[in-house]
Amino acid sequence: MKAIIKTSLIITMLMPLLTYSKVENKTDTTETIECLKIIGLALDENNHAIDGVDVRLFRQNDLIEQKEITSVEHHDHNFTFTLESNEYYTVKISKPGFVERWIVFYTDFPSEKNMESLLYYEFEVVLMKEKKMDDYYLDFPIALIHYNEKKDAFENNTMYTTYIKTKIKEAEDLAIQKK
Repeated sequence: MKAIIKTSLIITMLMPLLTYSKVENKTDTTETIECLKIIGLALDENNHAIDGVDVRLFRQNDLIEQKEITSVEHHDHNFTFTLESNEYYTVKISKPGFVERWIVFYTDFPSEKNMESLLYYEFEVVLMKEKKMDDYYLDFPIALIHYNEKKDAFENNTMYTTYIKTKIKEAEDLAIQKK
């Protein structure tokens, strides 16, 4: 019995090392190239561009770039980032007094595809004012973006976004009923 416990402990301790080495090998064989330029715009609930928005780009979970969209004359309020292939990115859009939003990009891109120019993905994010309500679904990304090989374009997982937006709307309605 002690031998079984000892063996189980050794296997449990070695498992992370085995997993790490597999991930390391996969990363070494995957080429990354710039493949996608994203262009975003933060709006309020009345569809007006918002000044003073903080936008952060994360690769995996590491912050790699940050921008603040401020009130500048002749400023278009857009924010842009260029993403590399075969990575997970998260864009966090926030402003005090508003609910922060997250958008996830997975740039799993076919290595055999010849990249003559960057692909583009434009999007708008509506930031809603902070409200007293169940915020469980507010902690989820509002959109999941991925490459669709058949369309040769990056696209939103609309089924996911519709579900999250529906759940947020239900929470808002419930908060109104409780007043």
